[in-house]
Amino acid sequence: MTLAGKTIAITGAARGLGAALAIVAADRGMLPLLLGRNPARLAEIAGVIEARTGRRPDCIACDLADLGSVADAAAKVALLAPELDILVNSGSQWTGGAFEAQTDEQIASVVNSTVSGTMALTRRLLPLLRARPAADIHTVVSMSGLPYPRMRGSSVPFVAAKAAQNGFVQALTEELMGTRVRVTSVYPGIIEDVLPTEPAWDHERGDGDMLSDRNVVEAILYVLDQPANVAIRSLVIERAQTDFLR
Repeated sequence: MTLAGKTIAITGAARGLGAALAIVAADRGMLPLLLGRNPARLAEIAGVIEARTGRRPDCIACDLADLGSVADAAAKVALLAPELDILVNSGSQWTGGAFEAQTDEQIASVVNSTVSGTMALTRRLLPLLRARPAADIHTVVSMSGLPYPRMRGSSVPFVAAKAAQNGFVQALTEELMGTRVRVTSVYPGIIEDVLPTEPAWDHERGDGDMLSDRNVVEAILYVLDQPANVAIRSLVIERAQTDFLR
């Protein structure tokens, strides 16, 4: 299976892992659609992609914590890319610190972006994906969504939201079994944000180093590049000297 020529919509594409995935996907001949909360930052990433590939991807403003914004974004995706092959749910708001220090607004933003917004966008784009000969829904959950998470600088709202997102992925996998839409996910540990435009992207990391965005991007593309009869349903990826299991 080759990913070249496939259309891939990526949430959270304005920064971090989502931005790195969009750039590498374009480098490999895919056609990314960039979704995110920050239009100016999306435009910057689109400019990077255009400079590297000669093709400028479409950018779509999408605040996953706002269901109206999600509905508008889904309509734009349907207009710009009716032949959508892959949806990558990478966007999620984050908050750290003690639970009692969290505001109600912070809690709602984290939960809504990670759970309600992701589910709403997926539901709205599912008809496009089901119409394709083969399609993928891929979600970046985080190890915080597994049954044995350690906080590691995260927060109660984030861990709770990621656990709910994990439940969504598992239930959707069962519901879409037997269809042509494959549901997969990755569960990264703590990631150092590095873009392909930075020298650190090509840095050879030792066994004591943190994961970088490159490690996770390569894992995501490996999962998505499997032949149609293969599904890597979930892939936990963290540094060799684990941050979560000790």
